[in-house]
Order: sequence, then structure tokens, then C-alpha cells
Amino acid sequence: MPVVSVGDMAQQFNAMRNSGAIKTELSSLAKSMSTGRVADITAHLDGQTTQFSGINYSLTQLDGYLQTASETRQTLVGVQIVLDKLDASRNETSAQLLLLSSSSTTAQVDEAGRAARGAFDTMVSTLNTQLADRALMGGAAVDGPPLASANDMMADLQTFIGGATTQAAIETAIDYWFDDPAGGFATMGYLGDAGPAVQRRVTENKVVGIDARANDPAVRDVLKSAAYAAVANDLPGLDNQTKSGLLRDAGVRLFAGASGLIAVQARIGFVEESVDRGMVEMNAQRTALAISKNDLISADPFDTASRLQSVQLQLETHFTVTARMSKLSLLGYI
Repeated sequence: MPVVSVGDMAQQFNAMRNSGAIKTELSSLAKSMSTGRVADITAHLDGQTTQFSGINYSLTQLDGYLQTASETRQTLVGVQIVLDKLDASRNETSAQLLLLSSSSTTAQVDEAGRAARGAFDTMVSTLNTQLADRALMGGAAVDGPPLASANDMMADLQTFIGGATTQAAIETAIDYWFDDPAGGFATMGYLGDAGPAVQRRVTENKVVGIDARANDPAVRDVLKSAAYAAVANDLPGLDNQTKSGLLRDAGVRLFAGASGLIAVQARIGFVEESVDRGMVEMNAQRTALAISKNDLISADPFDTASRLQSVQLQLETHFTVTARMSKLSLLGYI
């Protein structure tokens, strides 16, 4: 019978290869033991990975929709905060102006006018609020402020009013400047997008629209009412009676503007609720899918521990045998 001999280098190579294979399996089992998941998913599922891939795809989709829904919700919350601040300024200014009467002194009228001018500035600044460097009230135009500065609008208004000095003429000019669809506020005051409402797909089957903008009729009416009072402070040469009349009319109009803002807030609140419902549903779906995925690839701790102990013993035996074989020699045998 022929004898096949194996050289020392070949034996060493085989020993290294076997040692490496055992160490790789030991490392894989140790990782499974520590993470609770199998290291080789394909082998664990016997190559049947269709369900696992489908779950991963669904989770990726859900994560994308959840990200969009979360960003949309942040935007809606930001819009509500802006509207709340605008309403607070409207309410405070209205209450202040409604205290004036035909018998108010020049000092009282002038002080109310200065406060009203400051309120107009505050309203414009509030509507120009940004969240994460994105304008909230400019529709699809998020890179810049949706409104021109309060000073620029007041300067344009004064130019448009011209030499009018009576209360009726001034109010008519202000109304026209704010309501003209082809000029005034529409072209110089509002700098945001005037197209359709911004659409956001927050779930696979749900698209919501965000239509609260600084040119919304309710918002524009509040600004217009505040402008009645602001020009009373800025226009030169007005007598005390005209100033007082403008300020009182502004107070009445600002008081009436509450209902319009409430309607806008209600619309945004309805969209918020819809987004919240969608996020709850998606989070529930994600939890269910994550559990299913974990069931597919989870490692049995008892089986893994048993195999880990067995492979560890195998590695120790391999090292022992290798060490003994390395000591064999013809001289020692003789």
C-alpha cells in the first residue's frame, strides 16, 4: 500500500487554516451571544431571506415617512407659535387702543401711537420668524423673510397715502394698499410664495397641506389694522383728532381680527392632529415589524452558549494536539 507523507510546511499550513476557521466560528458565536442576533443571517434562514428583505424595505420606508412627518409637525408647531404671538400682540394692542376716547389728551394719543408703531414692528418680526433657517410663513419660499421690513412697508405706505390728511382718506389709502392684488402689500410687502399650499406626504397614503402664510387674508387684516395705528404715529402734520380716530378704529379692527386668526389656527390644528395620528400609526407598524425582524434573526441564548462552549473546547484541543505534534522528532522516538 503506498504511503502518502505530509511535509512539515503543509502540516503547519493545515494547522493554521483549521485554527483560523475555529477562531472565526468562535468570534461569530461570541458576537451572537453579546448582541442576541445571529452573525450569518443567510445561513440562519437557510437562504430564505425574502421575508427579511421585505421587512427591512418596509422599515426603511417607514423611517423616511416618519422623518418627513416629524419635520412637518415641527413646522406646524412653529406656525402655531407664530400665530399665538401674533394674536397676543393683536389683543394687547387692541386693548390699549380701545382705552382712547375723543377726550384723550395729546400726550395720551401720542403715547398710544408710539406703542402701536412698536406693535406693528413686532407683528412683522413675528411673521418673519424662522425655524432651522427656514421661514415659516412664506409658503414654499423658505430661504428669505416672507415680509418686507416694517420700516420699508411704512415708508411705502406713506408714499402711497401722499398728502391725504383726513382720517377717511388715509384709511381708504391703507385699505387699497393692503387689498390690491396687483400692488402694495401683494408685491412689495409680502415676499413669500403665493402659489398653492405646500404639500407634504407624511404617510404612504396621506398628504397634508400647509396653507398658513403671511399673506393669508386673516393675517393681512391684522397687519392692516395695526397699520392704521402705525401711520398715526408716522405721518407728519396730523391733528390730534385724526390721530385719535385712526388709533380707535385700529383698536376696533384689531379686536374683530381675533376670529380670523382663530380660524387659521384651527386649520393648522386639524393638520397637526392628522400628522400626529399618522405618526402614531407608523410607530405602531414599525414596532410590529421590528419585533418580526428580531424573531427572524435572534439567536437562541442557550443554543449559542452551548455551541460557544463546544467550539471553545475544540479550539483548546486543537492547540493541545498542535503543541504535541510540534514536539515529535525521530531523535525522540529513537
